[in-house]
Amino acid sequence: GCLAGVIASPSLSTSYYKNDGYGLGDDIGGQWTINTDVSPDVSYVEFYVDEQLEFNDTLAPFSWSFNTNNYTLGLHTIRVIAFNPSGETATVVSNPNFVEYSATNFWLMTIVGVVIVLVVTLTVSLFRVRKKKLTKNVYITSPKKICD
Repeated sequence: GCLAGVIASPSLSTSYYKNDGYGLGDDIGGQWTINTDVSPDVSYVEFYVDEQLEFNDTLAPFSWSFNTNNYTLGLHTIRVIAFNPSGETATVVSNPNFVEYSATNFWLMTIVGVVIVLVVTLTVSLFRVRKKKLTKNVYITSPKKICD
């Protein structure tokens, strides 16, 4: 007899992890890692940026760390392809927008933001305390008759 077998394509999903960077919507900047969740039959995973192979990972768990500062700013196509031993593939494509990111700028903006919040909070608190103090010192008296 002849044995018939079904060759199943591998499964693949990806997630982005921000190591040290910025991310909002499709905008990302700084150091990132693409993690994969694959079926057990996957033997290796390739990571491409704009059709250029950047990393071939042959050890599970399959992932790739990259820094957007090593690429031009703007939209890019990231393609992740999982391969099984039979040559079947699964592909995930994403189109992040690489934006400028500097850890120094990030922390500077964070500190400036915190200082602004503190100044506003302090100003509002002082205004309320002063308003209460002024209100406490107001006395209403009736006019006194000086002459008979």
